[in-house]
Amino acid sequence: MAAAPVEAAAAAALSVELADVEATEALGAALAHEVQRGDVIFLRGELGSGKTSLARGFLRRFFGNPLLDVPSPSYLLHFAYSSDDAAPQEVAAAVAAPAAEGGKATMQACRVSSSSLVPGCPVHHIDPFRLPEGKIAALVDFEAIFGAISLIEWPERLGDQLVSGDKPPRLEVNFEGFGPQGEGRIVTFSAVGDRWRGTLDRWAAEGGPLRSRPSDPAPSASLSPSPAGDGQASASTTPAAASTRNCRALPADPRKWRVLGIESSCDDTGAAVLSGTGEILGEALASQSGIHEQWGGVVPRLAQDGHRKAIDATVEEALERAGVAAAELTAVAVTVGPGLGMCLEVGVRKALQIAAAHRLPVIRVHHMEAHMLVTRLPSADVAKAAAESADGVLPALSPAFPFLTLLVSGGHNMAVLSRGIGNHTILGSTIDDSIGEAFDKTARTLGITQVPGGPHLERLAKEGDADLHKLPKPLSKSRDPALQKGCDFSFSGLKTAVRALIDKEIPAAKVKEMSEPDLRQARAHIAAAFQNVAVRHLCERAGRAAEWAVEMEPETASMVVAGGVAANQAVRQGLREVAEDCDLEMRCPPPRLCVDNGVMVAWAGVERLKLGLYEEPPSEAGTEHAVEIRPRWPLGNRDPRSQRPAPPKLPKGQKRKKEVDTAGGDAAVEAAARKKTAA
Repeated sequence: MAAAPVEAAAAAALSVELADVEATEALGAALAHEVQRGDVIFLRGELGSGKTSLARGFLRRFFGNPLLDVPSPSYLLHFAYSSDDAAPQEVAAAVAAPAAEGGKATMQACRVSSSSLVPGCPVHHIDPFRLPEGKIAALVDFEAIFGAISLIEWPERLGDQLVSGDKPPRLEVNFEGFGPQGEGRIVTFSAVGDRWRGTLDRWAAEGGPLRSRPSDPAPSASLSPSPAGDGQASASTTPAAASTRNCRALPADPRKWRVLGIESSCDDTGAAVLSGTGEILGEALASQSGIHEQWGGVVPRLAQDGHRKAIDATVEEALERAGVAAAELTAVAVTVGPGLGMCLEVGVRKALQIAAAHRLPVIRVHHMEAHMLVTRLPSADVAKAAAESADGVLPALSPAFPFLTLLVSGGHNMAVLSRGIGNHTILGSTIDDSIGEAFDKTARTLGITQVPGGPHLERLAKEGDADLHKLPKPLSKSRDPALQKGCDFSFSGLKTAVRALIDKEIPAAKVKEMSEPDLRQARAHIAAAFQNVAVRHLCERAGRAAEWAVEMEPETASMVVAGGVAANQAVRQGLREVAEDCDLEMRCPPPRLCVDNGVMVAWAGVERLKLGLYEEPPSEAGTEHAVEIRPRWPLGNRDPRSQRPAPPKLPKGQKRKKEVDTAGGDAAVEAAARKKTAA
């Protein structure tokens, strides 16, 4: 969650609503006319909240270069922009030491124009997100940076040695919201120091900051007290006329759209081309299951190598099957997170290369949102009928918002109330392993070597008796009321119990004496017992999540089950019964679209494209710096009932006692949950 402004900043505050990316960039452009040498602007907010978009608008206006590439500085940490009239030594002085982390440069110096709004003054754009708190102070000379103009994302990572309640004097811009938000952002300004307090007072009197320069007339929107009644003023900052984005314009007829989707978040390389009505024109998928089987799971380095070898051919195959050349595409959608960072980079780099070469809009897609949205993909018959109709208009997409989503996969397990594109509330999530991970690890424990092992465990379980062995119900002996009565999931204790059962029923010494049919039967009984308890736990929590969802949004009529584990028939049947009990319609994608694929990414791109939720591509020269990924990208805010407080911080040097793992590992699970929450 974005940090709140410090108390010293609370004296002056102003909130504004940004309808879209263009409004965010317009706000940045307005700020460019307000700054002077020595100004510091902190940009606070979650991943994807709009911080870099504001910086892009600021820098383009400040240097008078509307085509300036402004990538996120997350990986290089620091971009220093300057005009020809800036002294080179002033820019170079910002680097504290030539030796940078990992032998890589921590600053990229960019000469971007002949002049700027503040002559001779460079602008430093910094993002220490990937560094431990305080470490960037050893890499960058902030005395020099604070003497110029600076835009700093994730300022909470600067450390106490650089930031206090009154230093440096600054403007703080706080972006609210989480994840792939599709609706407008609320942004709150607060000030530390007289310099920016006076500016906020003027904005409050004039009607908001969204003007080209301070002397321009105030916008028509008027300020009003914030709904919270906290004395803040609020205003709408939607521009009267949206600026033209530097990319190919969208055809007015969605039937002519050709959207390429690229997926590379884990171990499958997927690509697909869809029309604006949802027709699957061409798709391709390269699996890596054979690469990882000998290791018993996905190895990130090998997965990255697999993606690199497959990405070009997979994309070309999808384009060829669609009968579309890259130059004929309308837009490119790509998964940017969450997932394995090394793998995400491959897909994002390929997408940006195509988009930059042909000036195509780019849609950055949230992997889990794509899994849920593919359920809304029209059937082939409906999509074809829309394509052949006079107006090309699709019937209302189904399921309609709001709906409950159960995301069940190898890397994720959560119950989500979805109110719209990018508008999700997490009702519960796993506090340790996902159900897919539990299936895969239990499969390996049972001697199944295929990857993923879950589908093979499901087949084995059909041969066994689920009632022969008793396994503990996850969280049944938890002493935490929030875990007992909430929607969070846990499979770690069950996995431990299965391992103990295997050691008891078929120890290594006994395995040598058993015939192959007897050994398979013994394993089948354990697999059936595991699957039975895992599915019952999933369904119990899903039922509670359904109750919460209907309570929060009475119009909720559907329960979407998405993710790779949604292909498991026992899971489907159990959740179907939950849906019926809660008077909800259960919706699942076709089994082939439950696994990671390019179709779901392309369709998520189509849905977001229709809402104008896209960005312009970088220049071909700036593609490498624009490869921004979000391996840990929150899908949305958590419901307060699923929030678990972190344990009190112990004095320095004192270690917390380990809790004993008892009866299915609930104590260990609770310890893991607290550790995860604290992190």
